[in-house]
Amino acid sequence: MFGFIANKAKALTEVVTEKVSSASDAVASAKGAVLESVGEGATAAVSRVEKHWPAVEKVLVDGLLTVTHDRLKDDEFFLLAVEKAFELLPAPVRLVLPRSSIIKHSLTHRDSIVEKIAAQRAVRSLSSEPKLIETDV
Repeated sequence: MFGFIANKAKALTEVVTEKVSSASDAVASAKGAVLESVGEGATAAVSRVEKHWPAVEKVLVDGLLTVTHDRLKDDEFFLLAVEKAFELLPAPVRLVLPRSSIIKHSLTHRDSIVEKIAAQRAVRSLSSEPKLIETDV
């Protein structure tokens, strides 16, 4: 009787060992696939940001026009302003482009953003100045 139980336990041990082994192989392959897709995802996120950067930059510039030039040089304030401007992007863009990628990309292109903001301010100030009209009397 105990021999029967011992044989049954050995058979169950072999089945469990085989299932654990196949499960660990599946976990290892899934881990490899996830790590590969994460690497591809990061590359895809960067390429998406690069592809849509002109539109994103336009929203950032328009959103940051009211911020003073000195405040944009402060890293903490610039990040806060970029996060607020990120909320101004259309919802589909926000779903596709990760916030962290936009923030990192904005920091790398910070100087060009500040230059465009200054240029946009100059254009707006010129258009808001009253113009003198000369008339012959």
